[in-house]
Formats: sequence, structure tokens, C-alpha cells
Amino acid sequence: MKCIVMNSSVVIALSKLELLHLLAKLYDKVVIPAYVYREVVVEGSGKPGSRELQELLDSADNVMLQEAEDIKLVESLHDPLGWGEAEAIAIALESNCYVGLDDRIARNKARSLNLEIIGTLGILRRAYDHNLISKDQFINSIKRLKEFGFRISDDIIKELIEKLNDKC
Repeated sequence: MKCIVMNSSVVIALSKLELLHLLAKLYDKVVIPAYVYREVVVEGSGKPGSRELQELLDSADNVMLQEAEDIKLVESLHDPLGWGEAEAIAIALESNCYVGLDDRIARNKARSLNLEIIGTLGILRRAYDHNLISKDQFINSIKRLKEFGFRISDDIIKELIEKLNDKC
């Protein structure tokens, strides 16, 4: 297992599913960029993800806050990305980690920098593959994400479920 640098959208989505704690089981090191912490816990106080992220940081030894070393890189990535996405990508580059992103523009930027990307759906699949969630939990989580406003087509949901059935 490798390290992963998280962005706000993935943290919030996993929190809404009550599955954020899985990150500490799936990765040797989970990095929360300072900007992401600020967005989710400080500015997002009382919103989904705020309490869950703070609890994860307080309880898991392998989950840590980190600031990017190369502030100029963060600043250059900020347009058109958000600060959290920019810092997550910068830290992933500095640390040779996966980066957890859902936003298409951020994923494209990370891909152009040869980073390994995993989004909420990929993390859920990895949790399923490692027997941390059941097939039913996986399917229900995907459906709940869509109810929460997560952009995922019915065709992708169908494809994900078919791939699960192929594994069985």
C-alpha cells in the first residue's frame, strides 16, 4: 500500500457515506493538505466531512496534515484549480503519492503531471477488493453518492456493478 494525498471532494463524499475511516486502512500514509483541512474543518465547520476528518486525524497515526514545500508550484496550479486541489497535486508530486481527486479539470491536470489518480469510486472499489466493505455496501454507496449530487451516470453505475459481478 502506498500513500495518498486527499482533496476535499473525496473527503466529503466518503464522510457522507460514513466511510472516511477506510482511508487509514487502505493506505500506509494519508496526507491531508493544509488547504484541504482549512476548507473542510475550519471553513466547513458543521458541514459534512468536518467532524469526520478531525476525528480521523485525531485517531489514526498514519493520517497527517501537511503543507506543500513548493508554494510557487501551488500558486501556479491554482488557476484554474482550487487551493486544496492545487496543494494536493503539489504534495503528491513532492511525495510520490497517489492523489485523491474527483474533479475532471483537477484530474486532467494531475494526469498531465504523470500522477496516479484515484477518486471516490476507485477508493470504494479498493475497499471492496480488500474486503473492507461488502458488495451490497459498495453498490449502496454508489447509489447514495448519486443521491448526494455526485455526478455519475447510470451507465457508469451499471458498468461498475457488472465488473463486481465478473469478479464473483
